Amino acid sequence: MQLFAQVATFLSSLFASSTDPQRQGSPISSPAAPVSDVNTTSTLNPTPQNLLRVMRDPAKATTDALFGEMSFNGQILGCTMERTAVAIPEGVYQGAKRYSPHFGMTVVGIAVPNRTNIECHPANLPAQLEGCIAIGESIDGDALDNSRKAFDAMMEVVPNEFTVEICSL
Repeated sequence: MQLFAQVATFLSSLFASSTDPQRQGSPISSPAAPVSDVNTTSTLNPTPQNLLRVMRDPAKATTDALFGEMSFNGQILGCTMERTAVAIPEGVYQGAKRYSPHFGMTVVGIAVPNRTNIECHPANLPAQLEGCIAIGESIDGDALDNSRKAFDAMMEVVPNEFTVEICSL
């Protein structure tokens, strides 16, 4: 029985190291894969500190967009928007501030397995998102208002590295 427990502990630690988020890639680059691969999620466990949470609200969804709320360590930062067709799978991911050549500025990079260049950046319409998340001050129909202002405030609050959790109410 003791041997069984040792084997189980060994296998558990082996599995945990194979799902180590640092081995999955960084927010700077992830392996390329189809954006529609929605069955892959990270296994990083969220911690109470340094947690950027995107809480989707299905009641606010439209045909083109998923809307929700973003918070950091429990502090509400603003409303979120994702394009429905390429939304990030629910799960927990590694996040970090990084330079975006596309936007020419520092953004939040999110290490989503099997995807590349997933970010949180300013956007007002779902069509401006290719699998990324936008933050704004309020939802206006099928759009976000004051996205750049909310984005700048978010960037002041989040540290260089943190955990990102995507979930639904």
